[in-house]
Amino acid sequence: MQDVVDNSEKKPETAREMAESVLAWAKKHNLFDKVPLDEAVDDTGVEFSASGDAFRAQAVEEILRKKSINLVGFNEPEKKVIIFTNGKLSKSDEKILPFHTSGFSFDYIQGGVAYVKGNPPPPQTPKPFTLRGGRYTCGSSIYPAHCVGAGTFGLIVRDQGGVLYGMTNNHVAGACNNAMPGLPILAPGPLDATEEACDPFTIGRHHRLLPINDGIPENIQIDVNWDVSIFRLTDGDKVTSFQGAAFDTPPSVVSPMPSMRVKKVGRTTGLTNGTIVAQSASPIPVQYQVSEYGVRKNVFFETVYVVVGDNGLPFSRPGDSGSLVVSDDGQGNTHAVGLVFAGNEQRGLSFILPLPEIMQKLSVEIVSGHHV
Repeated sequence: MQDVVDNSEKKPETAREMAESVLAWAKKHNLFDKVPLDEAVDDTGVEFSASGDAFRAQAVEEILRKKSINLVGFNEPEKKVIIFTNGKLSKSDEKILPFHTSGFSFDYIQGGVAYVKGNPPPPQTPKPFTLRGGRYTCGSSIYPAHCVGAGTFGLIVRDQGGVLYGMTNNHVAGACNNAMPGLPILAPGPLDATEEACDPFTIGRHHRLLPINDGIPENIQIDVNWDVSIFRLTDGDKVTSFQGAAFDTPPSVVSPMPSMRVKKVGRTTGLTNGTIVAQSASPIPVQYQVSEYGVRKNVFFETVYVVVGDNGLPFSRPGDSGSLVVSDDGQGNTHAVGLVFAGNEQRGLSFILPLPEIMQKLSVEIVSGHHV
């Protein structure tokens, strides 16, 4: 493993600072497939080299230019920087690339481009929904009545007045910013309302959303982009906070962190497990291709976490959008941490949004123990 020499005047003290320094270096040398547009990071980034070897530094630069960087992330608990590349690294590439510097380590993962796609595939589970005691569970199929599609009923939340809502993604039940208040949300979603399904019913009606606005950070305010919607439950007695047949929605919400072991229940893949490998070091673009709503656009998000599924299996697939992501703290306590909203099937990566900020923006609290 080769060392990295940091030529910046101020040595990075955190993994985030190191990732931002790498990000600046990569921009300076044009190593991105599509240069990320965001508020500029000071151009004092690291220079990758082995023991000050200029020839090796040039070789590193050429490898990353050829493979093309998609995303730079960081893992604070492990003091690690993760570089996501478009092309797969060879064994010879790995012999040249740096893996350690100044107390930080580097990982290289193929992928990093996030997509939101409609037309989900058939569910991998026996059914795209679960009934528990005759009640519809979280982790099951939903979608607006006016489109043939399917996404996931993530969780139940409550406002300050005690009104119950279902939560999912904007691109699932908010019609990508275009849902009229009161739009019926069906369970299961119209795509899953087959001859083998339970009787479809109006689980709720669209109430409010956090938007997904396209445009680059230089031109629009991107901190409003959260891809979340809530719908007022029609009858709270018809639903349960249980996640499929797996576990109840936790009563507590905490921030996601890289290295966390996580799990979720979704419409397409059911119960899956994985690990948060990185937090994005800069705003990342997400490509939306939702034919059900006629939407094709790029949306930037400020804070995104990347999850890798266990055993080479995807943590999520299309149709799992809106799934609640939870984590066990190792002491027998489970906490809600985020919502699945995007993925990259080809590379097996899933992208999640942090739940604490979502709850705060919507002024709601999580509901646990509801008809379990």
